[in-house]
Amino acid sequence: MKVKSFLLIPSFFFIIASGYCQVKQDIANYIARYKDIAMQEMVRCKIPASVTLAQGLFESGYGKSKLTTETNNHFGIKCKDEWDGKKYYQNDDAPNECFRVYEQPEDSYADHSDFLITRSRYASLFGLPITDYKAWAAGLKSAGYATNPRYAEALIKTIEDNHLYEFDQQVLAQLEERGKLLAHQTDYPETTSVALAEPKPQPEEPVKAPKHEILKPSATISNTPPDGSQNSLLVNGAKVIKAHGTIDPLSVAFSHGIQYSLLLAYNDMNEGDKFKDGENIFLQSKRARASEEKYIVLTGESMHDISQKFGIRLKELYQKNMMVANDQPVPGETLFLQEKRTSPPRAMTYADFLKTINAGSAPQNNISSGASVTTNNDVPAMIKNSLEAQHMQYTVGPSDTLYSIAKRFNTTVQQLVVANNLQTADLHPGQTLVISK
Repeated sequence: MKVKSFLLIPSFFFIIASGYCQVKQDIANYIARYKDIAMQEMVRCKIPASVTLAQGLFESGYGKSKLTTETNNHFGIKCKDEWDGKKYYQNDDAPNECFRVYEQPEDSYADHSDFLITRSRYASLFGLPITDYKAWAAGLKSAGYATNPRYAEALIKTIEDNHLYEFDQQVLAQLEERGKLLAHQTDYPETTSVALAEPKPQPEEPVKAPKHEILKPSATISNTPPDGSQNSLLVNGAKVIKAHGTIDPLSVAFSHGIQYSLLLAYNDMNEGDKFKDGENIFLQSKRARASEEKYIVLTGESMHDISQKFGIRLKELYQKNMMVANDQPVPGETLFLQEKRTSPPRAMTYADFLKTINAGSAPQNNISSGASVTTNNDVPAMIKNSLEAQHMQYTVGPSDTLYSIAKRFNTTVQQLVVANNLQTADLHPGQTLVISK
């Protein structure tokens, strides 16, 4: 009997060791399977890949939980009122709770990102450094993502035990390399890169472009002397050049030795935007206030147009005039460029602003009585054509979600939210959305 008991001991530990090795292998398999989609979501929505993967591992039991195997739901996201897809019920914090069902795991990852970026309680996360996974883990717990009191610690341990932070660094390195490669091409295709870190202060003199010969982009910039050098002007104390024709910011960034993401930040632009003919292109950060005190809005002018004209940061322009983000001023209204006003001017939503440009009809909502009405004859052709080229309108269908619409039009949920000033992810059939092309 003693001999048999002695022989049972190593067998017992062998079983435990085998189980542990199997778990480690399952975790490794999960990471290998989903690391690429996590990195893609980091580029698309600025959520650290390490955090996304850790949440997926933790919430899905490394892909083995019953919920995940039967629904492809890797993040335990519950139905909520806006969900109109397939549903699955199981006991969780309460009996018989409703969970979302996805056609494939990739849909779960995309919906997880959209879930975070469209809910205000997670907004503070996107002000954190993209590489600070500890702060993101703590922020998720504080925002109420999970009821587990040790949720942040569990995510951090998962990240560090499996070196998931290396995927964050890999994304940043790939984006940097992609920018270098694109800068050397004759044509400048659309790119999915985004500014993943807070812009660093720009030196007084921009870094000079490489001395080796480069092919000139098809679009050109005005005030360029015959010798190929480019003179800059000063607008509100910041260096600018003038755009001639529609031009891709990537070509401007490369020709002036400025980081692409910084140039977008300097000009309050999003990925895919282009400069308009005659527009100021800022090579340095705009200021918090303009040199002029006030400005009367012209027909067809947007807040971004005015921001570029006077060299005042778009966010500051909105704050000084007590306006809701993305709303546009009614022509004839006076905007404050230095001090903060005591009441907001008459304004319209961006969707209504586009209607006045594209259709030449008065907006039906969100404009105070007596607001000016624009017509096609009032709108400068340059502004009208530019807006028509960059935007379209879409009517929401019965089964549409922000994610499905973004996927259909090759845009992002975040861009839809901003362009339409959405406060929630709820959509209703017949609703009109502005789609940025």
